[in-house]
Amino acid sequence: MENATRKQANILVIDDERGIREGCRRILTSKDHNVEVAENGQQGFDLIQQNNYDLVLVDLMMPVMGGLEMMEKALAYNQELIMIVITGFATVETAVDAMKHGAYDYIPKPFAPDQLLTVVNRGLEKHWLRQQTKHLMEERDRRLLEVANEKSKIHTIVNSMADAVLVINRDLQVVLWNPAAIKMLNITKKAAPEQKLDQIISQVDLIRTIKKAVDPESAHYTTLSEEIEFSEPEPHTLLANVSVVRDDNNEMLGVVCIIRDITQFKEIDRVKSQFVSMVAHELRAPLSAIENYITTYLTGAAGDDPEFNRNMLERSKKRAHSLLNLVEDLLQISRMESQTVSRKKELLDITDIINNTVELLKPQGKDKKLKFEIKIPQPCPTIEADRGEMEQLFTNLISNAIKYNVENGSVSVVLKSTDNFLEIKIKDTGIGLAEDDLTQVFDEFYRVSREDTRYITGTGLGLSIVKKIVENHLGRINVESELYKGTTFTITFPVKVN
Repeated sequence: MENATRKQANILVIDDERGIREGCRRILTSKDHNVEVAENGQQGFDLIQQNNYDLVLVDLMMPVMGGLEMMEKALAYNQELIMIVITGFATVETAVDAMKHGAYDYIPKPFAPDQLLTVVNRGLEKHWLRQQTKHLMEERDRRLLEVANEKSKIHTIVNSMADAVLVINRDLQVVLWNPAAIKMLNITKKAAPEQKLDQIISQVDLIRTIKKAVDPESAHYTTLSEEIEFSEPEPHTLLANVSVVRDDNNEMLGVVCIIRDITQFKEIDRVKSQFVSMVAHELRAPLSAIENYITTYLTGAAGDDPEFNRNMLERSKKRAHSLLNLVEDLLQISRMESQTVSRKKELLDITDIINNTVELLKPQGKDKKLKFEIKIPQPCPTIEADRGEMEQLFTNLISNAIKYNVENGSVSVVLKSTDNFLEIKIKDTGIGLAEDDLTQVFDEFYRVSREDTRYITGTGLGLSIVKKIVENHLGRINVESELYKGTTFTITFPVKVN
């Protein structure tokens, strides 16, 4: 399929801020897209009724007609529209609500041109995929009817499809399937003449969908589409599109069932949902705490005790700092995934970076009475690396070693030079990881969920960022751990040979 970013698209921008409208127009027209703008929801809805747009960018807070109301009307008028919400940092929950009302994605204000293009390109790609899928389905149905008496041509076309295809006659007998159907539906039986559908496939939900399509009560439907969850041979989700085939007299000849494996797309949606839920949760708690502290201070409920008031302000500052860390982690992972990181590599002796990081983080381990040990060979081999990313890497790993440690435990950082490589081991005596966690610990947004970790805050992005930094420096990272006995992260970087 042609890349969506190379196609010219018709885009509508609806926002009551002239700067946002014109900024979006300049950015998108620079990529050869046709862009029109509207200053409120009513004007935008009128344009949608008059023109054919591939994608609509809509602000939530507008006069005349708000974004949510406009979206509901627009999607009722054309459910194929890709709607992207423009919102502010402080309205994450509103953006989530908008996505529940049919928005494909959202972009927070203020945004950079590359952020806008990334979100728009994702939306356009979904639009092109949807259009192409619809076109392919129509094309397949039309071709199947045209070559009904030419079996060799039918087999050539159907067998080459990546999607599973089943053709069933009016008596619910399977007359044709392709290799993709055999694999996707785990068909192990051979078809015999006049063999019934339920004798060949075992998926009860799929059989029910096909029978529903041939039911006389469904005669007014051209296509039935349903998602079906399968557990064998492994859990996956399929999208079945069942179309009825009729002759010139409108008599039903049978049905064509086209099945697509959408497991990956469902997983993407799940991760996105998990991400939005996690961010909303992580933002809500500290913001609520800060608001309560400030309200208490402003209303005088805290009294005139300077020490107590100072304590409240310090707690507010700590909560605000955790919010900044969350935002920075999200921005960092976004930059790494979009390849926009500015990386300045130099020949580095990381001795000072490790020593400074440990000294900086030592106070965090004071309450647990942690012992710190650093072993660095002298001279330490140099590596070619970005200083800022190395500081972030060791900060994340050593901070984790402190947070997940136990009282009177220890944290050690040991460096060793081996065959043109620098090996770095960061070891703790903490609560450790279960075997199931080891395979997911570097995944984005993954956090260990146990009783002894419920009060430890974090975004689940730290180790994902660490892994990306290591890989961007041509290194390797692995983890060894045992429950309640500690964890060891081993990083290997190539040594720069002069």
